[in-house]
Amino acid sequence: MLPDQVNIGLAFLAGMASFLAPCVLPLVPAYLSYLSGYTVGSSGSVDAKTRSHIVMHALSFVLGFTIVFVLLGTAAGALGRWVRGDWLRYLGGALMILFGLTLAGALHISLFDRQSQLSVKRRADWGYASSLLTGLAFGAGWTPCVGPVLSSILVLSADQATLLRGLLLLLAYSAGMGIPFILAALLVDRAGKFIRKLAPYQPVIQKVTGVLIILVGIILITDSFASIGLWLEERGLGWDLGL
Repeated sequence: MLPDQVNIGLAFLAGMASFLAPCVLPLVPAYLSYLSGYTVGSSGSVDAKTRSHIVMHALSFVLGFTIVFVLLGTAAGALGRWVRGDWLRYLGGALMILFGLTLAGALHISLFDRQSQLSVKRRADWGYASSLLTGLAFGAGWTPCVGPVLSSILVLSADQATLLRGLLLLLAYSAGMGIPFILAALLVDRAGKFIRKLAPYQPVIQKVTGVLIILVGIILITDSFASIGLWLEERGLGWDLGL
């Protein structure tokens, strides 16, 4: 497993952790209702046409925040190539450790508690374009339990050797966050019940995510990604995407 494949796997897991975050998961039914106009959690089965309508709105929303995340990743990668040096790796690792400590609850920084979110009023006559714009606004905002995770992936993106690798990290992060959202739309009649079952585990998930980010920050500072990739590859746990 090459170092960039290790990073892609971490970015995907980070995206899933963001979806499961306390400021996202409980709001998924509300987002689906807002985007599609269908009341999620209402009694009765969902017919195929309605389900398809909800899924298409979810896809448009996911495409919206993916565009923003990829643009941010491309910008971070370009900045990283322009100002490359060991100091950037040290600074990036230190920031990741800071973000991880905040998510794990070991450190409180009031700046990270501020929430910044662009609001887009749903326009039913705009169809899926309205959901796309909402996704763009979601991606451009900051929430306390998602911003540090996304920022950590951007730090990794800035440390990549090529713009393509940085872009792939943000695509992987978006996939980790977007695929569960689309699945929730596909299983909209059962999503609410599943989310309620996961709710008690959210604080633990957030703390585990924080610890993982701290570890990745340490690995980044010590430049150990290549060693980890080699260790996994020697045990037959790696793969090569040919990048």
